[in-house]
Amino acid sequence: MSSTITAGILIPVGLATISGRAPKHAIPFTSMVAYVLLFAPLFSALIAFTISQWFRLASISLRDGMLHGRTYWGRKNRIPLNDITKLTEFSSNGIRALVVHSRYHGKIYISDRTERLAELLEMLAPT
Repeated sequence: MSSTITAGILIPVGLATISGRAPKHAIPFTSMVAYVLLFAPLFSALIAFTISQWFRLASISLRDGMLHGRTYWGRKNRIPLNDITKLTEFSSNGIRALVVHSRYHGKIYISDRTERLAELLEMLAPT
């Protein structure tokens, strides 16, 4: 019932907005609540898409004796395998990760849900 009422409000408001008419003419009692109900799902979808693309870019790779990954703030970083000093666990707000520390090249965060994580950890064990 609630979704029917919401659709009954949002469809005329959306059509009036697309056609160039002022939304207040679509339904006499249109208010800011109708705009929130219209744009909140669109905004949520945009945010979800942005986060999914960021996770796609946050991959870990080993090339030419270097570990390529992302820092805590999402910036790209690379650490030579022979410069790894330690591996530690990280947890914040339900997000768990492993942190690869380096003497001179900073840190790289690796999600605990990374594919083939055990194999990667064997290669990264500090010497």
